[in-house]
Amino acid sequence: MVKLTDGPDSFASGGTNFYPKSDEMRLIHVTVSLKNLKNTDYEVVFAKIALEPTYITVLDDKGKETKKLNSPAFVRHFEVDVWNDIKEDTTGNNFATGKIENSITLKPNEVATRTLIYFLPKVNVPEKLIFLDENSTVIPLK
Repeated sequence: MVKLTDGPDSFASGGTNFYPKSDEMRLIHVTVSLKNLKNTDYEVVFAKIALEPTYITVLDDKGKETKKLNSPAFVRHFEVDVWNDIKEDTTGNNFATGKIENSITLKPNEVATRTLIYFLPKVNVPEKLIFLDENSTVIPLK
């Protein structure tokens, strides 16, 4: 994990600003640097990187409560310059054009940096970032 921020509570995509529709929600931004340590290509699926609390409760069409994985709502691209400073590539995901990055495939030893943006109730403090893969890697946030 490179960086964790509570907010900002909006982000721009395709000329439109997105923000929580409820005053009870906020955005948590988690910047991660991912490196493939395997000898073969490895696919990273962003929907399987959950912020704990891992599941949020939502109402379905019939008003029944269901649990939904608290996966990122938005993925923003970052690049690293020659001085290892991270600078934002504001193209990121673009809801206007439909270009949404759901996963990336890393070649052996390839590194990618992304910022994952999660919606989280203000009453919850994020405790862990959980990679729901074969290793079930957990990164404590405290």
